[in-house]
Amino acid sequence: VDQRWVEAPVNNGVDKLSTASGASNSSSSIGEMSSSLKGISLSTANAAGKSASVQAAVHARVADMQESQQKAINELRAREMKKQTADAEEDLVRKRLEPKLKAWSEEHGKKKQLRALLANLHTILWEGSGWKPVSLADVLDDSKVKRVYHKASRVVHPDKTGHLDAEKRFIAKRVFDSLTQAKVDFDEGKA
Repeated sequence: VDQRWVEAPVNNGVDKLSTASGASNSSSSIGEMSSSLKGISLSTANAAGKSASVQAAVHARVADMQESQQKAINELRAREMKKQTADAEEDLVRKRLEPKLKAWSEEHGKKKQLRALLANLHTILWEGSGWKPVSLADVLDDSKVKRVYHKASRVVHPDKTGHLDAEKRFIAKRVFDSLTQAKVDFDEGKA
């Protein structure tokens, strides 16, 4: 709504906009102010008594506005529906894959170290992920651990896996979180 046309109702001769910006600037005042704003409506009644060309323009504008509103509502509903189905699909995948991912990232209730996670990463990733298996001997040196960690992060980073199906996205998300936490623990252990 164009703010030039927004009005606030007057309460006992005092404009709510001026009282909301006064000394008592609480969140409830702001909430009341935003709920009290009312835009000037555009309707075909505004065209009464006008010339035929103005009436036609007002009717066309009202029809266009209603069409735009309906289109926006439909797009919003479609996005919400798509998000709900994606969430439901992720819940099913979570129930199925959570034990496997937990077994990969934990041992006896304790988080595995970064070197162990990197050495076993090929067992949890999907086929065609682009990850080449790394042996534990390859990650004994700290600089190699960092290099392999960054390569693994590129494979499973959420920004790089958005185009994959729900199962692969879920695996990548959990692997990325586990690797990130293990890297933080690795860095703290060196300090």
